[in-house]
Amino acid sequence: MKDEKGLHENMNSSGKVVRIAGPVVGAAGLEGARLFDVIRVGNLGLVGEVIRLSGELTTIQVYEEISGVRVGEPVRNTRQPLVAALGPGLLGRIYDGLQRPLEVLAEKSGNYIQRGENASPLPQDKLWRFTPHVSVNEFVEPGDVLGVVAETRTIEHRIMVPPGKPGKVIKIRAGEFKVNQVVAVLETQADQKVSYHELTMTQLWPVRRPRPVHTRLVPKEPLLTGMRIIDALYPVAKGGSAIIPGGFGTGKTVVEHCLARWANADVVVYVGCGERGNEITEVLEEFPRLEDPRTGAPLQERTVLIANTSNMPVAAREASIYTGITIAEYYRDMGYNVLMLADSTSRWGEALREISGRLEEMPGEAGYPAYLAARLAEFYECSVSDLLADLGDFRHLDRHSASGHGHDTEVQVTPIPAPSWFREEEPDQLRAGQTVQVVGSAYIDDFASYTLDVGAGEAPASWTPRAYRCG
Repeated sequence: MKDEKGLHENMNSSGKVVRIAGPVVGAAGLEGARLFDVIRVGNLGLVGEVIRLSGELTTIQVYEEISGVRVGEPVRNTRQPLVAALGPGLLGRIYDGLQRPLEVLAEKSGNYIQRGENASPLPQDKLWRFTPHVSVNEFVEPGDVLGVVAETRTIEHRIMVPPGKPGKVIKIRAGEFKVNQVVAVLETQADQKVSYHELTMTQLWPVRRPRPVHTRLVPKEPLLTGMRIIDALYPVAKGGSAIIPGGFGTGKTVVEHCLARWANADVVVYVGCGERGNEITEVLEEFPRLEDPRTGAPLQERTVLIANTSNMPVAAREASIYTGITIAEYYRDMGYNVLMLADSTSRWGEALREISGRLEEMPGEAGYPAYLAARLAEFYECSVSDLLADLGDFRHLDRHSASGHGHDTEVQVTPIPAPSWFREEEPDQLRAGQTVQVVGSAYIDDFASYTLDVGAGEAPASWTPRAYRCG
């Protein structure tokens, strides 16, 4: 009996377009296609992804502008899922939703990116100085640090053993290498068979698959955002998540920009999912000039920007969200505090609604697909009952050791009661204990003191800001 690989080799990887409905394309002749396989569509080789299989018909969600593609044009199955390239060179770069570096594409095709254009997410010609942290004959497990690279002036990039590849180090090299050159070789024994794995400084990881962790850690620290109104009244724990609800033009994006600048995170991943181009432009212009208040280095050196603006194909919004969280989880695995900002979830929902309509699915409330809540909950790991209240969100991934022990949790944000003069009651009813009750006493250091300077305007003369010792 032929093995699975041999069966796939004998299957037809090419087909043709038989149906076009906006960014949704139907193809025939793709034998052995699997859900979420990456497909090259048309003569231009546009990037798409399989989202439905029905008999001979393969439904493809295309992530690029589909205009000009005709019925009968070829499609080709790459037999690979959509993956993110993870390695040195991510920080400071600007990507689209498919992790194509926009600066490189602009050099190749000008200000207007040509369809079907592609470029490597990581700089292929740059040499990185690799310093080993393990020795020959040492046994390593997934998540262990093989060595380090100085990615920026403040971030040390830790080259880790990829998931699923434990073994004994039989070769390790020090020196300057490109991201695709071998730096270590592992020997693995399984079922009385010996295999060898050559490791480079790059990992390829499917964006729809969460990176594995050893165990989930309990949040123990507050995320200090640098904004007193959030830290005092709406505290968020490291390793948790929160939303910024509000209508259009109410300042959600401005708040997220402030979080990216002032939050006590080591790495920031900012995803502009369907946002207006001028807002993304503001981020691109300001971040290289702004100074990181903790290190004094440019803020861009700790930031990864994923720009998928409202004029880009709506299907790519989903890809940008998954690409962003994959990059964030990668730096979390190194042990860094990572702040992921997704602006905004509502436009991801709008993209799901449009794709669902093209698929002729039965609509739910307000035209959204019936599986909207399940799709968002799958990503945020919490129930989603009202999309209209979730017009922006940020997600913070907790620090953990680089040995596979991870933390990635969601925390419901609950406001504490308003200051007493809002309720016409005694001012002494405002207590730091209420803040501790919201985030949990274990989140705040026993010796930490916080000054609550809340509100402005007509506060009673008897009310003054107080410093509380929390614990």
